[in-house]
Amino acid sequence: MDQAGLLLDFKNLREVMKPVIDRLDHQMINELEPFITLNPSAENLAKYFYDETNARMKTQTNGRVFVKTVKIFETDETTATYFE
Repeated sequence: MDQAGLLLDFKNLREVMKPVIDRLDHQMINELEPFITLNPSAENLAKYFYDETNARMKTQTNGRVFVKTVKIFETDETTATYFE
């Protein structure tokens, strides 16, 4: 925990997530790496968000906080989850 007793402030979480989301938002995902050769399925998107967010989170928190699970919702009932 930090000095305020927080594991991670939501402001810091937004700072980590924003560039990851913005890179794909309103883009032709099939024209962006790694999805030029990798199918942009929900499963692969979950792994992409896991990897990208985890790397940024570890850097931002000096390894104190890491991503445990990413769940992508295709519909209210269809999801893909990635974890290690």
